[in-house]
Amino acid sequence: MDITAAVEDIRRRIGTACRSVGRDADEITLLAATKTRSAEEIRTAVSAGVDALGENRADELDRKYPLGAYEGLPLHFIGALQTNKAKLLVGRVDLIHSVDSEHLLKTLSRLALERGVRQDVLVGVNIASEAAKSGVAPDRVEAFCDLACRTEGLRLRGLTAIPPALEPPERHFELAADLFSRIKSNSPDGFDTLSIGMSNDFETAIAYGSTVVRIGRAIFGERIYR
Repeated sequence: MDITAAVEDIRRRIGTACRSVGRDADEITLLAATKTRSAEEIRTAVSAGVDALGENRADELDRKYPLGAYEGLPLHFIGALQTNKAKLLVGRVDLIHSVDSEHLLKTLSRLALERGVRQDVLVGVNIASEAAKSGVAPDRVEAFCDLACRTEGLRLRGLTAIPPALEPPERHFELAADLFSRIKSNSPDGFDTLSIGMSNDFETAIAYGSTVVRIGRAIFGERIYR
């Protein structure tokens, strides 16, 4: 896979998608999803011009971090987070996606206060209320976001969601966008991030207001599990 050419193509597609709905491409953060990717592949993506990097597994991030894999760009944690792995992330990553429980909020808060940092987070929404997925149910998101806003040491930046793999994404993106808009109107400054859209649906996500698209396969090719 030619990573540089892939990033250029995705940039072109982001531009086209933005123009079609009257948005500015500068509003979109192109995040390279780096699960299973080598430090060398990640550095190539950085050189190719992605805006941010996202790792799915805390242990993998911890292993690659000292290799300099993420140097030069904001680093996000984009996977489901177990509370016992939070210590590997707080103060080390710029944004933690998919915060979805009061217990996790409390753990992140404690670590942030201990380390003297303010940790940016997104609330993970189980947008289709799938039994096999983690995330806050749509009808509980507003109350959970209110709790997150009041949690010391944390700054709530927005929402993230993934639609069901076998369904058209439009109605799920529409729901995520509606939740984001409603919560934003009642949230402190800084609630500005809607992380929806991946390799197979990011253009559609842009039409529904996404500000972060998480691209793995379309940059790096199919995953090779090591």
